[in-house]
Amino acid sequence: MPDTTEEPQAPEGKAPRSNVFILGQLSFLSGAAQEMIYPLIPTFVVLTLGASRTLLGFIEGLLMVGVTVARLGSAWLLDHRTSPRRVLRVAYTASLVSRPLLALVSTVGAVVVLRTVDGLGKGGKDAPKDLLVSIDATDARAGRAFGILRALDTAGSVAGPLIAGGLLLVFGHGSSGLRIVFALSAIPAIAGLWTLRQVRDAPPAQPDDGQPTTPFPRSFKVLLVAVLIFGLANSSDTLLLLRANAGGMSAAQLAFAYALVNLVYAGMAVPMGSLSDRVGRRPLLIVAWIVYAVTYLGFAFATNAWQLWGLFALYGIYYATAEGTVKAWVASLVPVERRGAAYGLLAAASGLLVLPASVLAGFLWDHVSLTAAFAVGAVFAVLALAVLVLSPSLRRVAADG
Repeated sequence: MPDTTEEPQAPEGKAPRSNVFILGQLSFLSGAAQEMIYPLIPTFVVLTLGASRTLLGFIEGLLMVGVTVARLGSAWLLDHRTSPRRVLRVAYTASLVSRPLLALVSTVGAVVVLRTVDGLGKGGKDAPKDLLVSIDATDARAGRAFGILRALDTAGSVAGPLIAGGLLLVFGHGSSGLRIVFALSAIPAIAGLWTLRQVRDAPPAQPDDGQPTTPFPRSFKVLLVAVLIFGLANSSDTLLLLRANAGGMSAAQLAFAYALVNLVYAGMAVPMGSLSDRVGRRPLLIVAWIVYAVTYLGFAFATNAWQLWGLFALYGIYYATAEGTVKAWVASLVPVERRGAAYGLLAAASGLLVLPASVLAGFLWDHVSLTAAFAVGAVFAVLALAVLVLSPSLRRVAADG
């Protein structure tokens, strides 16, 4: 069925607003809703519901399975002429419904279901949003465009934990306080759905009938392999929050620490995106993954609270350097008619191994040590880094500019 929603029109005599900024506003609101909940999940699941750290890793890893399935599904839909805005609408609605319902659950099983649905919504929005941004920006300024999107997205991720932390100070750190925060996360999510009405759609890819689909270039396939390996390093961030909790941080402090990650991320996303436009995507991504490996080693061996706060700030630098850079790189590697599928595959590759990575990290923490849990993440990050550094095809496209 075709999408019959009327396209938003600019007032007469005015140019239409850039999708980059509209999608950034949407991401701000959605990010605020998401991050009101995310840093509280470890406390809620482990302390309120009594689950183990291994089970926490499984739950958050399962969320990433939902994310990955949705990313692959959205890639397929975009490659088969589905409206990007329609995919966005379904995805954001799934997250809106699932997050506030956490306020009502009393079993780990219910958390599993709701987090998986949230994962489907979270994953479904990535490819259509990235596609619309890449079309709106030229290749030469893709880094800046994705930096703007990530900065606005992350500004919401700063606001969300700050709101959550403030609400916990008012309503208490116990089960009732957590549930109130979960319920109130519906407010920015609903506002985000209203903003979605302003997004201008783009024609989906329409390959010529009878003509073979343009193949993905080898350089993009190698980048996917590197991202896939990095997925083994990238266990759920809830384990970082649980690590900070083990280091003495309260639930409110965890929310503020995660706000620090996102504050650094938001502040550096645009400068790092612009820098990637000037010096190239590959050097910036190499730096990002080095920072990630150092951060995880730091979490493995940190002994003082001030060290944990510093590591959260360093983690924000990793995000600011990596997220927009790799997406801008895809825009320069893949022809526009395949970008919807390419962004879906990239997002799927980044989330495909989060479940085994999270379960492995949780298992190592429960049965070996927290040092082992985080050190293994650093090792896999170095292996992914080796692909970026040593791959001839990635070196070649970097040299070609």
